Amino acid sequence: MSRISAWIHGLGKEGRTGEPTGPPLKAWQKCLTEIFGTGLGTGYVPRGHGTAASALLVLLWVWFVPRNARAEWTAVLALHLAGKPLCDWGERMWGHDPGRITIDEFAGQAVALVGVPRKPLPLLLAFVLFRYFDVFKHLTVRNYIESIPRGWGTLLDDTVAGFLARAVTGGINPLLGFRKRV
Repeated sequence: MSRISAWIHGLGKEGRTGEPTGPPLKAWQKCLTEIFGTGLGTGYVPRGHGTAASALLVLLWVWFVPRNARAEWTAVLALHLAGKPLCDWGERMWGHDPGRITIDEFAGQAVALVGVPRKPLPLLLAFVLFRYFDVFKHLTVRNYIESIPRGWGTLLDDTVAGFLARAVTGGINPLLGFRKRV
């Protein structure tokens, strides 16, 4: 299946798993990874798990993150601080950059949502652009960032996609009549 048709169908990265890497995890690490590392279970969705995780994060963002820059950037930081060990543990359980780990989509989508007005069109734009940049990674991201070990590559490739989506969203929203908040 081509990358274009994969994106259209919301498949993105298949739910591949590889050989576990590193020492075995403790029971509590496995539990946290299976709940939070999989984006509250979105990593177990058979198809489109990255899209499901991003969509869930948009809903959680609108419902729970206060509308101010400090709260939004704090949420981004918290997702990244929690996401790094969860991505590392996920790689240790399921191999490098496993499809089951979707906390990285949470972190990247959060970056894309900072400062976005809480209206359907700007939120949809941030969601679609993040998914686009996540699936169609720039060659630099694919060749260098994704290959960083110990969970960093898994997390940072989505962070880059989030910043790219944020930049484009920030340029398009004013053209649509929506003011940038942050």
